[in-house]
Amino acid sequence: MAPTLHALVLADHIYRDEGSGKYVIAGTFHQVNVGKFPSTLSRSIGVFVSVSGCEGDVDVNLDFVDADSGEVLVKSHALAFHCTDPTRPVEFAVEIPPLPLPRPGRYLMRLATNGTVLGEGPVAVEGPAR
Repeated sequence: MAPTLHALVLADHIYRDEGSGKYVIAGTFHQVNVGKFPSTLSRSIGVFVSVSGCEGDVDVNLDFVDADSGEVLVKSHALAFHCTDPTRPVEFAVEIPPLPLPRPGRYLMRLATNGTVLGEGPVAVEGPAR
């Protein structure tokens, strides 16, 4: 069974409710507006991921990538988990440090497991209106 990405959501804030075990996701987005370039997002962001079809030990990478150049601007810290049931989704949330935004354009939050890209979440970055 090959890994399948079910969700890759960028948000202002993500936490896991201790009582229910559910993830609470607030302020989802796919666009960022900044006042000037180059810029850096003023805060960290959360990324929620749901993936199934994994077996055994799984290494996960989240990269923030400039879609035009392919340059990796931010790499997440090393992530790993162990799957015992490939039919059951694994869910997790990661906090990513403030994103560098060198220019307006299209960026991607890219998820890979064991070196294979499973999917990408687009982020459009725009500057002040002219």
